Amino acid sequence: LYTITFIAFDSNPISANTESTVLNSFKIKDTVKLSNGIPFTDVSRNDWSYSAVKYVYENKIMSGSNSYTFAPNSKITRGMLVTILYRMEGSPKVFTTSKFPDVKDSSMYYYKAVNWAASNKIVSGYDTGKFGPDDNITREQLAVILWKYSKYKGKDKDVTADFTKFSDSFKISDYAKKGMNWALGVGVMHGSNGKLLPQGTATRAEAAAMLSNYSKVVK
Repeated sequence: LYTITFIAFDSNPISANTESTVLNSFKIKDTVKLSNGIPFTDVSRNDWSYSAVKYVYENKIMSGSNSYTFAPNSKITRGMLVTILYRMEGSPKVFTTSKFPDVKDSSMYYYKAVNWAASNKIVSGYDTGKFGPDDNITREQLAVILWKYSKYKGKDKDVTADFTKFSDSFKISDYAKKGMNWALGVGVMHGSNGKLLPQGTATRAEAAAMLSNYSKVVK
């Protein structure tokens, strides 16, 4: 049982959002115990993504959006995803400079990660030549990047996926067909209610699921 007293030291009242933030931060201890090690108040054991979030958190693949929330329904950007892979590799030294006009600021958190991924043929840019680090990543883009990452790791497998059970498989972009075939074939990606939603933007929970699947099935 906690007793928390809020005291304002000026004439400005303490906002409800500030109170909520402080109160939630005190729930971390209880949440860690109740959720078997996950300090996120927005991911319960009944959520479909619980196991995936638990895996990526415990294996230091993904962290929370802050100390006590994972933000499972928030979108994940192309820069964020590549940075995750870069850190999974131990953040190796990067000696190349960016070839993308929108990845020129070396102070940006994704700068080294994008250069590393591009130099190892894990990512490429759009037809415009830009990378789009702040663009929300689509499910098919995520599949392609993980496929190319598996090739970089020397763990790519020849598989054939059954697309007939997915009503929207015709929406897969031509460039993404091989990556989607691989992701489905090895079990990195699974459909949802008979659909693949290739053009849909991936959430943090979906990214966690694909990353945990990758770590488990791509040997």
